[in-house]
Amino acid sequence: MRKLLLYILSTLTLSVTAVNSPHGANFKIDCAVCHTADNWKKIKDGGFNHNKTHFPLVGQHKTVSCRQCHKSLDFKQASTDCASCHADVHQGTVGRDCARCHTPNSWIVTKIKQLHRQAGFDLAGAHAAADCNRCHTSASSLQFKNIRTDCYACHKAKYDATTTPNHRAVGFDTDCARCHNMVGRDWNSYGKGFDHGAFPLTGGHKLACDACHINNDYKTKLSPNCSSCHSVDNNNSVAAHKTKFMAFDCSACHSSKGWNVISFKQHDGSFGKIYSGKHKGKWSSCTDCHTNNSSYQPSCRKCHDFSTGKLP
Repeated sequence: MRKLLLYILSTLTLSVTAVNSPHGANFKIDCAVCHTADNWKKIKDGGFNHNKTHFPLVGQHKTVSCRQCHKSLDFKQASTDCASCHADVHQGTVGRDCARCHTPNSWIVTKIKQLHRQAGFDLAGAHAAADCNRCHTSASSLQFKNIRTDCYACHKAKYDATTTPNHRAVGFDTDCARCHNMVGRDWNSYGKGFDHGAFPLTGGHKLACDACHINNDYKTKLSPNCSSCHSVDNNNSVAAHKTKFMAFDCSACHSSKGWNVISFKQHDGSFGKIYSGKHKGKWSSCTDCHTNNSSYQPSCRKCHDFSTGKLP
């Protein structure tokens, strides 16, 4: 008897569905998928697979009752737009696509850095630890209006208050990234984009700005000549610097890596071949041959036995 009743119900359902289904004119799902023969209002648990639709029920959507989204029995009227169910607490300041920041599992945002990177402002260095409200002043009300991303917009007070050097008086660029490192933890680092012109700040030249630019004078062009900063009269200077090497610039032998990193390639043309010819590879430092620090005359006998005329 029960089977007969189900058969009759199914037959009537198909007829009603084709003629006047409460779920819409083109609704083609069999009533028995969701309903039972006992009561129209009693819905089978797990009868309809919502995951086969354009809106799978995942996360917290699994626990929501059908009526919370389907206000009408015509299921096609239910929108898949987040804002159709969820009030926009951000007041349109971040768009209507909730999925950009949130997931069906939680409203908590876990990809803050990724979102900032997509927006063109990477949260690196000190910016990664900054409180949101320092930049997004309306964040306390959950509104994130578009804000300026240039350094000066946030760091104007710091720029104006800096006296060593006095940024305002000197007329420094307000693009902080030209001098400072965006991924650094403080201001005491050079930025990758800082162009020091023909005098790169490498090795021993990585000094505080005021070590060369005295009295906050950044407008006077400084000489790039080594002697403008490095004197041959200091106590550590080799005596021969004042005689034999006065015609050469410091960079002929030294580099910004350090005074003891010496490579005097001009030796081959000016004094004798040591980087080529038979002397190549036979020495490791200048003092191997120049044993007299005052005259810097070479001491050939240290290596050569003139009685045989052979190299060691």
